[in-house]
Amino acid sequence: MIADDELAEVIDILKSPDTYRRTTMLGVLAKDPSGDPRLLPAVEELLTDETPDLISIPLLFGEVRWLAAHALVAERRAAAVPTPVELRGVPEPLTSDELSYLVDEHGLPREGGVHGMLASFVALREHGLLPVTDLRLTVESDG
Repeated sequence: MIADDELAEVIDILKSPDTYRRTTMLGVLAKDPSGDPRLLPAVEELLTDETPDLISIPLLFGEVRWLAAHALVAERRAAAVPTPVELRGVPEPLTSDELSYLVDEHGLPREGGVHGMLASFVALREHGLLPVTDLRLTVESDG
């Protein structure tokens, strides 16, 4: 269990309108879960967050919900909650090279930088051109 003030701070970050703050916190929780079951509802809420972002370094672009699923399974594992995490039809995270290839292959406009990669991700998603998967993560293994 984490202290009440720390819990409130983590939840505030997870509810932040700033996507970068949300994804950064989810990345922290996925790697170093708190194990505090009071945090689970705030992470669960993000399973529907389809906002694209840079979700890891080296550059990997995906939706917040992909990272939320990994953070949630880590938190559930640490809190001894055996419920698996499932997301249906979620876009698979892509590297900048993979995004660029898909954009070029489908003749979509391309911009540079992280902002441009996120715009490409959105354009590909809107056209139904991103690879998608049904993600099922269990407490026993996260793959």
